[in-house]
Amino acid sequence: MVHAKSWILKKHFEGSPYSYIVTLTKRLKEGDMMIGQQVARVVKSKNSAFPAGTVVVASPGWTLHCISDGKDLESCLQSGQTRYQGLTAYFGLLDICDVKDGETVMVNAAAGAGCKVVGAAGSDEKVGYLKKLGYHVAFNYKTVESLEETEKSGKFSNIVIPQIKKFGGISICGAIMTYNKNIIYQQLCLEGFIVYRWQGEGKIQYHEYIIEGFENMPAAFMGMLKGDNLGKTIVKA
Repeated sequence: MVHAKSWILKKHFEGSPYSYIVTLTKRLKEGDMMIGQQVARVVKSKNSAFPAGTVVVASPGWTLHCISDGKDLESCLQSGQTRYQGLTAYFGLLDICDVKDGETVMVNAAAGAGCKVVGAAGSDEKVGYLKKLGYHVAFNYKTVESLEETEKSGKFSNIVIPQIKKFGGISICGAIMTYNKNIIYQQLCLEGFIVYRWQGEGKIQYHEYIIEGFENMPAAFMGMLKGDNLGKTIVKA
């Protein structure tokens, strides 16, 4: 008999990690299993679509084992789920923003041939990684004095947007906390997108931040929200 280990939400967060409190409050009750996505291997199966040994992507929560009828599973090779971070940046830059040779691009929370790229990252290690990838300029937005107070107040866009040329483009994946009147005055093109639009296309260079041990799930989660990770955070059970 298999005994599954799981992480249960005993009490909602008070304070850090603040950015996750609203989501958890809406989706989870105290006593529920923590939500999360995982890459897993099928141990035993009666489903011909997912025979034993198949590597799949699922969202059972923070648990080592689960039972599924297959409806909530997707082949890892077909989904490319673990690489969505790279795909988001790639298609957001090339398809949504449609950058051209000679243009300057600012990437916030970054982790290009033919265009100048300015990357903002949350640690010196990440800045080094960006430069290794070929960024023309990269800086740590947590230590740059001119951006420090703005970043702390969550208004980083107020620094960047006023400097964008007229008819410039902005691509957004995720949530934006505030909107700035300069979007109107500068007549900018802003388009939100979900990366699933390009599911299964091409190969992207990506980086994974792997933490060993299922017992380290909470620490990995907290570290991810603080920006400790370089690339996509993955806990290897």
